[in-house]
Amino acid sequence: MHTQSFENTVVIVTGAASGIGRAIITAFVRAGAKGIIADLDKEWSHTVAEKLKAEGGDVIVSLTDISQPDQVDIMLDSALDTWGHLDVFINNAGVGVHKEVVELTDADWDHQINVQLRGSFLCSRAAARQMITQNQGGRIINIGSTAAVNARTEAAPHCVSKAGIVMLTKVMALELGKHNITVNCVSPGLTNVSTVSRGGGATREYIDTFLNMVPLNRLAHPEEIANMVMFLSSKEAEFITGQHIQVDGGYSAGKLAIRGPHHSAETYSINPHE
Repeated sequence: MHTQSFENTVVIVTGAASGIGRAIITAFVRAGAKGIIADLDKEWSHTVAEKLKAEGGDVIVSLTDISQPDQVDIMLDSALDTWGHLDVFINNAGVGVHKEVVELTDADWDHQINVQLRGSFLCSRAAARQMITQNQGGRIINIGSTAAVNARTEAAPHCVSKAGIVMLTKVMALELGKHNITVNCVSPGLTNVSTVSRGGGATREYIDTFLNMVPLNRLAHPEEIANMVMFLSSKEAEFITGQHIQVDGGYSAGKLAIRGPHHSAETYSINPHE
């Protein structure tokens, strides 16, 4: 767990009602930050908010469709109206469409691209503009995916949008460095979010097949992804920008020889970023 205090830091996390996003906003608030839970799921968003408030956290909910510029502006205004500034923005929202290319509809493609790539662009642009106005630097962190650099079947819009996010990260890092704003991308591997997820899951067969390619031979915990995000938001990481960091147990390092089955659980919830 990252131990730096984030007292008086204002952070917005999209897709924060469950999964990795929930782990990220929880880690920040427990470290003293004030935060916005940005999500379209009203019930889950308020559940997270109530839990953090019960612990003494200072959070608000913003029900936001990040593919819509006006809603992104409202979300940002909520932070400014409440706390007066913005320090860290985390683009985490994601959706899943699992079809081969020839089976994808226009709506399937547009939905995932709009949420993951267009949404990350709109939010990053809005956050950067505010941080430039404040003239105090800032941190923008995008949650990517190992699919950004490892193509997989039945995931074309996911792979394309996440690859785009990686390049958006690099371009914005080049452009915003002069404003002391760092921009980085964290790409999780397969992550067990069963305790903080709205549902969905993978079969034991899928998990075991995937783990055959992971040197550390286990799923990531959402808190491990949150720890990397926290580090990149800390003072210790102020000279790190434009980086794509894969937190995947070594999956991206290369290929392993095939191993036999080795995991005991029947199903896991899976984050939409793996």
